[in-house]
Amino acid sequence: MSKPAFEAKALMLAAGAFAFFAFGGIMTTIVPPLVDPSLRTTTADQQVHEYTEAELRGIQVYMREGCVYCHTQQIRDDVTGDGKRYGWRTLDAPPSEAWEYVNDKPHLLGTKRTGPDLGRVGGKYSSEWHWAHYQNPRDMGEKFYSRGVNPRAASVMPSFKHLTDEETKDLTAYIQTLGRNKNWREELNDYED
Repeated sequence: MSKPAFEAKALMLAAGAFAFFAFGGIMTTIVPPLVDPSLRTTTADQQVHEYTEAELRGIQVYMREGCVYCHTQQIRDDVTGDGKRYGWRTLDAPPSEAWEYVNDKPHLLGTKRTGPDLGRVGGKYSSEWHWAHYQNPRDMGEKFYSRGVNPRAASVMPSFKHLTDEETKDLTAYIQTLGRNKNWREELNDYED
C-alpha cells in the first residue's frame, strides 16, 4: 500500500471514530433533555433550593479547592449499595434525580469517589462537625488496622486549615445544602444547620 493511500485510510478512520463518539455524546447529553422536559424543569411539588450569597461563595471554595475531584454528588439508582452506604441511620438515601440540580451551574456531580459521595450529606452532620473535619479530616471517622496494630486514618483527605474562617463557614453552608431538595429524612427529623 502506498503512503498516500495509507494516510487517506488513517484519516478516514480518525474521522469515523470522531463522528462515532460525537454522535454518542450528542445522544447522551443533548438529546435527552430535549425529549424529556422533566430533565431540565421542576414541578410544583419539587422545591429546588435557591442558593444564598454565602452558599454561592462556598461553591467557589469547593471548586477552587478541587473537592469535585474526589467527591461525587449523586446517589446512583443502578448501583447496589449506594442508598445504604450514603443513607442516614435506618434510611436508605434515595437516588438522585435530574430536577434536584436545576439551579446548579456548573454541575458538580463528579466522576470519581476517592472520598464519600456528598449527594445527601446536607444536614447529616452538624456544621461544627464539618468545621472540625476540614481542620483535620484524618482524625474524623474510622481507623484501619493493619494486623491488629498501628491504626491509620481511613481518610486520605488533606487538611483545609489554610482556609479562612469565612471560607470555612461558606464551604460548610454549601455542603449543608447538598441533598436537601428532597426531604428524605422527614420521619427522623434530623436536619441540623
